[in-house]
Amino acid sequence: MKNLERRNEDKVNLYPSKARRQMSSRFCFLIICMHLTVVSTVYGQTSEEIEVAMTQAGESEPVLSTDSSYPDDTSWIEATEDYFSETVHDFSTFLDQGLAKDDDEEALVNRSYLKLRYRAEYSHHGYFTSDERVSIRIDLPHVKRNWNLILETDPDDYDSLESKQRGLPSDASKNSLDGAIGGVRLQDEELLNWRTNLDLGVKIRLPFDPFVRGELLRVGELSENWTAQFKQDVFYYHSLGSGSLTELNFYHALAEDHTQIFKVGSSAQYIYEDDNWELLFQLKYFDRISSDHLLEYSTGVSIEPNKGDEVSNSWISASWRQKLYSNWLYLSLTPQVDAPRELDYKYNVGFQLELEAVFSKNRSLDRLNRFIPRSTRVTD
Repeated sequence: MKNLERRNEDKVNLYPSKARRQMSSRFCFLIICMHLTVVSTVYGQTSEEIEVAMTQAGESEPVLSTDSSYPDDTSWIEATEDYFSETVHDFSTFLDQGLAKDDDEEALVNRSYLKLRYRAEYSHHGYFTSDERVSIRIDLPHVKRNWNLILETDPDDYDSLESKQRGLPSDASKNSLDGAIGGVRLQDEELLNWRTNLDLGVKIRLPFDPFVRGELLRVGELSENWTAQFKQDVFYYHSLGSGSLTELNFYHALAEDHTQIFKVGSSAQYIYEDDNWELLFQLKYFDRISSDHLLEYSTGVSIEPNKGDEVSNSWISASWRQKLYSNWLYLSLTPQVDAPRELDYKYNVGFQLELEAVFSKNRSLDRLNRFIPRSTRVTD
């Protein structure tokens, strides 16, 4: 027990940057919660102007407008969703049309979105971790190529492979990024039978830390029932060096409507500055039991070949995911059992909770949807 307490103290002392990163994320969440409080407080007072929107004067010149009252029959939670969706949409439309729209060009649909996520995990042996994340994608449909603006408060590029693949709260490692990042993304460009993404940007904190991220994706049908996906990610931050993540996944539909899917996944991550490999093998089963509910089962093992004890953890988990409200607010509950190396492979029962909100006016994001990726093969 004393050794366990000592490890907890060491973890806090070794990684102060993680605390600063969480404080930054929580500050963003605090600001958003203040917006929610304001909306719910003034709801019903239709004479009050509670939203700043962007409209167009004449045909093309975008100007600011502050006329946004909610109908009396709209609940405060619907007013909240409308508030954030309209604000993100109007801001991105204002920016897109100001940058690239010609006067005689017809306005295109803007699919920008704002995503908020809170995730917390507690285990039997007393470990409690949590993180918050805000992600924004600003769509620029009038730009000739598929460029988007991106903002992330808690990027996970240097998190452990297991945290990424299992959707765990961000772990405190010496390579964890401290601060939000912003940049541009060239998305879904086609290169022969590959689909590519490219991110360029900086860490939004002095001193600025430039980064570049690239992704190559290829999907092909092996047979009538099996689909294979290969994905290669590379990333480089000036302060932390470079890294790579390789994934090979196989999908099998157990139902004709793809409501039941079996997935076999293997992945490997390498951080060049640490000369450290991480490997992971995972089996998943998805069961979309209704439009509002999803069951997700997972089991797997993670390996660190450079360590004396190569197996770092094994686990089994089951997740219940539900739409809490409409198509934008989601809840996930996950009981799980781990056998980590730091506990001498003793069973450690835990529980994870996740809340996620997605705000978008024109983009339908079903966060319960699990699908078999479509082939990237170019047809003649």
